[in-house]
Amino acid sequence: MESITPASIQFQKSLQSVDNRNEKQFAESIEKKKLLEACKDFEAILLNNMLSSMRESIPEGGLFEKSYGEKMYQSMLDEEMTKEWAHGKGMGIGELLYKQLSRSIKPSAGEDGQK
Repeated sequence: MESITPASIQFQKSLQSVDNRNEKQFAESIEKKKLLEACKDFEAILLNNMLSSMRESIPEGGLFEKSYGEKMYQSMLDEEMTKEWAHGKGMGIGELLYKQLSRSIKPSAGEDGQK
């Protein structure tokens, strides 16, 4: 039978605290990634609304009237383009929103200097 010394108990406790800290930091990083994704999606929605309004302001002309299918395709194309814009560099609205909202995510112990 192996004897348990106070040093080995302290070592086990320190390992458990490191594991708990790593779990908290991992959960926090997942939460921040989800928040960033939501902010970029929100920016995409704003850009899509802006692009739709811009398209509506242009008078339709030409030989043929736009069909329902063409209007549907145009709206889907606009939606995908705005997603790409927002998830790329974007206009910065998503980043600003993320910076503001990420302040509400409390840092885990160790990240803010506490142990």
